[in-house]
Amino acid sequence: MGTETDIPLISVIVPVYGVERYLDRCVESVVNQTYRHLEIILVDDGSPDACPAMCDAWAQRDTRIRVAHKANGGLSSARNAGLDVATGELVGFVDSDDWIDSTMYETMAAWMRRHEDADVVMCGTMREYEDGRHEPFDAHYPERSFTSQQAVHDFLYHRNRMASASWNKLYDARFFRGNDAVRFPEGLNNEDYYMLAQVYPRMRGLYFNPASLYHYSLRPGSITTAKFNEHSLDRAKIADACCSLLQETGYQDDHALAYFAMQGRYDVLHDLVRMRVDRSVIRDCRKDLARAARPVYANPALGCGRKAKIFTMAHMPRLYVALSERGK
Repeated sequence: MGTETDIPLISVIVPVYGVERYLDRCVESVVNQTYRHLEIILVDDGSPDACPAMCDAWAQRDTRIRVAHKANGGLSSARNAGLDVATGELVGFVDSDDWIDSTMYETMAAWMRRHEDADVVMCGTMREYEDGRHEPFDAHYPERSFTSQQAVHDFLYHRNRMASASWNKLYDARFFRGNDAVRFPEGLNNEDYYMLAQVYPRMRGLYFNPASLYHYSLRPGSITTAKFNEHSLDRAKIADACCSLLQETGYQDDHALAYFAMQGRYDVLHDLVRMRVDRSVIRDCRKDLARAARPVYANPALGCGRKAKIFTMAHMPRLYVALSERGK
């Protein structure tokens, strides 16, 4: 693989909060990478448990590990703190309750070398359940390369895994440097979409390989399994922020933008119906989706079946979710 002087340094940013049960597994998977030229940044986001001491202990064991302790500010704040001190030529993210295959960064760095037009590479994801079950999430998608324009288009239509997470990718660090450095939006969940809405228009291209190298842990109490709270509407807020951001950069496909804004509200309403929240909340969100869906019905790129599903969700959400659950 060469010496450390002729291969790029990868900065791996790991935000840490309330994960003492999982932290060692995560950090061990990063430390044991076959790609050795790493800068591992553990960001203690004011964790109230044993995580701060565990981070410091890891730094004593491996000189590649740096620890940043900060007041609690949320996932975006922690990732941004890591980006502020990262010095690598490439950047990756790993959530502290997940873990990665031992060859992940060696494999992804090789992909980036082979695909010279790609300044982002993306691997597949393995879903890991608490009971030991696991399943590949995107193994059925074909290996392929995306131009910047293709990635933005598929991101807005939630196609081909372009609307996904930050952690199954390796990035050229230039996105996160300079006067217009990419950062995560603080105070909102679903923050990965906003970051990707900044990266995709700026990149030369993206290479995707479905190999399941990232292990995503589905656990009780994680953001994706949380009950109704102040962040339950964040998907719609982030969708609007992404659309505004792309419009400011000159993106002009109104059909695609309208679809993305609608999908954010669709996802919110779907989650709230499954949570069985108060009827007044469902009513307000249903009306919001119905309003956002109006321009989508005029989109010639969408089939009648998809439009019918959107209409049913916007007007009979409980029935639609019940039928969807029954069909699984």
